[in-house]
Amino acid sequence: MKSAHGRDALFAFPTKYVIIYLYISFCIRFWRDGLRPSLCNVPRQKGCGLYQSKTRKRRSTKRQTHTQRQLRTEGNALLGGALWQNICYNRTHYTAEFYQIHSRKLTQSCRVVFLTDLHLREYGADNCELVQDVRSLAPDLILLGGDFVTYGEGTNYDNMLSLFRQLSEIAPVCGVLGNHEDELYFLDNDRELVEKFTAAGVTVLRNQEARYTIHDNVISILGVEGSPEDFYNYGASTFMDSVEPQTDYDLRICLAHVPTYFPEHLENYSFELGLAGHTHGGIVRLPKIGPLYTAEEGFFPDYAGGSYTLANNATLIVSRGLGDSSWVPRINNVPELSVIDID
Repeated sequence: MKSAHGRDALFAFPTKYVIIYLYISFCIRFWRDGLRPSLCNVPRQKGCGLYQSKTRKRRSTKRQTHTQRQLRTEGNALLGGALWQNICYNRTHYTAEFYQIHSRKLTQSCRVVFLTDLHLREYGADNCELVQDVRSLAPDLILLGGDFVTYGEGTNYDNMLSLFRQLSEIAPVCGVLGNHEDELYFLDNDRELVEKFTAAGVTVLRNQEARYTIHDNVISILGVEGSPEDFYNYGASTFMDSVEPQTDYDLRICLAHVPTYFPEHLENYSFELGLAGHTHGGIVRLPKIGPLYTAEEGFFPDYAGGSYTLANNATLIVSRGLGDSSWVPRINNVPELSVIDID
């Protein structure tokens, strides 16, 4: 089982290395300050008291400098080992993050599982561990946020198609494409990508709406394609304008791959829940500070993982995603499987 559940998974930093470092530091300091004979008890040699005093000071200074260097070296080695283990952990584990939102019109609660930014990664053979976890969560609907492929790594994404087929046996699956799917589609001319996703059981929304009836409630899913810069260029604006007058649904969820799409454009429309990914949690998450960097917002971004309230009072959930697309490793940033309970 390679999933890590709970709050502590975000800070999966191996404390044993810190304990070892403190223990070694204590031993060295105890030997230096507690076991050495006092210099004042050492008998003086005739005729060389002043010289011995200066020599002792020089030796003491050299010994202290050497000890400090030794401590720094050992500390850096231990922290480096801990950092490496944290990076490796983040490549093989994920955490299930639970969110709760309220809807005024739903007559019965429903559960949505949101997956995004897997980038060809597998958790267990053929993603068996990920599928098992999703099945155990018993979702009513499975939504996808894009970037299940990785541009530049060829056009073989059969493992993702297999994942889709397995997920579609659990609950209805629909979602949007990410920038990596767009690049494969437009730049590598993989025109069969959407057809392959569809054949594997995914309803791909490209500025489109899908509707599902769950527990006698009508749930409207809007899928907005592209990036915020493309909103007025490729049909997203026209699509959102066309569905805005609709009121014949009980819950509306809006999907977009890039989270800044919501504060820049989408929060001007009516929906109750927005879902996005793309940022990989800011790559590095600093304790007490949060995400370090995203391409859209630069350092210390506002939308790189977590729950936010938009201007239309909708809840926006930005997932940290389940994989990586580059050599830059996640640090203190465990991948995320998002679970949203709506009541």
